[in-house]
Amino acid sequence: MDITIPPCNHTSHFINITLRETKEDRCEECGGEISGTAFTCDCCNVWKHISCADKLNRDLPLEIIHPLHLQHRLQLQWLYYWDFICDKCLYISTGYRYRCYSCDFNLDLTCASSVSGQLPKYHEPLRVKDGKKKTIFHYSHHEELSFFKYRKVRKEDYDCFWCEKHLLPSEVCYGCTFCKFYLHQVCGDKIPMTLSYSFHPKHPLRLTYPFVVCIYKCNVCSKWSNDNIPLYVCEKCNFCLDSDCAKHLPSLKID
Repeated sequence: MDITIPPCNHTSHFINITLRETKEDRCEECGGEISGTAFTCDCCNVWKHISCADKLNRDLPLEIIHPLHLQHRLQLQWLYYWDFICDKCLYISTGYRYRCYSCDFNLDLTCASSVSGQLPKYHEPLRVKDGKKKTIFHYSHHEELSFFKYRKVRKEDYDCFWCEKHLLPSEVCYGCTFCKFYLHQVCGDKIPMTLSYSFHPKHPLRLTYPFVVCIYKCNVCSKWSNDNIPLYVCEKCNFCLDSDCAKHLPSLKID
């Protein structure tokens, strides 16, 4: 069988694509477990069922017209590094999608193959009036967060940023797939915007981002933060508390 679509997103890696046995990996196409022989890219360490790779080669057109988005053609795209939220089923997905770049409209392969132009009614609470998925701006993140339903699409589980517990199958959450920032709905209301701390009793600390205040190093654990993780700061004293310390130190007092 000739494979023309690699399990990864790099056509330059064709020479590194092999058939190999595995029992612990997941298919990057369907998200299912793999037990047996499958295609893998040695450079990217991603896998595909033989049946999924073969189906893609035979069936996938490069462009489609779908009744849910008649104004533009949808183009076939494959991005392993970032997940996406399907605009029909609202589940988080990865791998191949059909996408309208100008409208940021995405369908996973299952929903793209459906000829129905109707959106599922049981998802109406997660949509606005025009049918688009709901989004919010939450003070804990600098990007817009989208509502979605969770399913496991990679080997690792996804965790809530605040409580650090796994997201549960079919649970409604919201998050930013680009930054891999996710929240349980109930945890969004628990994150304090300001707090008082015994190590810094002079002023309350406010939630912000390192790139906003150019402060990156936590004064408690001495770890450096990256731009996508919020922290608590007092700009008057140049005092910083990263989110891990804010959640776990017993001496914390939240206003």
